[in-house]
Amino acid sequence: MKNVKIGAIGESDVMLIFKAVGADIFPVINSEQAEDTLRKIAKRNYGIIFITDNFASKIDSTIREYSEKMLPSIMVIPGIGEKNDYAINRLRQAIIKAVGADIIS
Repeated sequence: MKNVKIGAIGESDVMLIFKAVGADIFPVINSEQAEDTLRKIAKRNYGIIFITDNFASKIDSTIREYSEKMLPSIMVIPGIGEKNDYAINRLRQAIIKAVGADIIS
């Protein structure tokens, strides 16, 4: 089986967790940098890319571009600071797509 590269994009404090488990980390400070980083590492054959919800919610259109493709799989995770419902809404949409019903609500 081919090795899957795992990357993580987000606030530097959150990235430390991913570094500890051996993922490649990409700390960013704004949504423009997050979007550029996502596009660059997606081209470098990362199979799984984690991104914090604070940045993911701001680059939703870019994430949606990749959601139609097999790879990379983009996983939204909680970040630092203000919480939003972006991650749970993306999960809800994925479940509806997979099973045809909203089983979360």
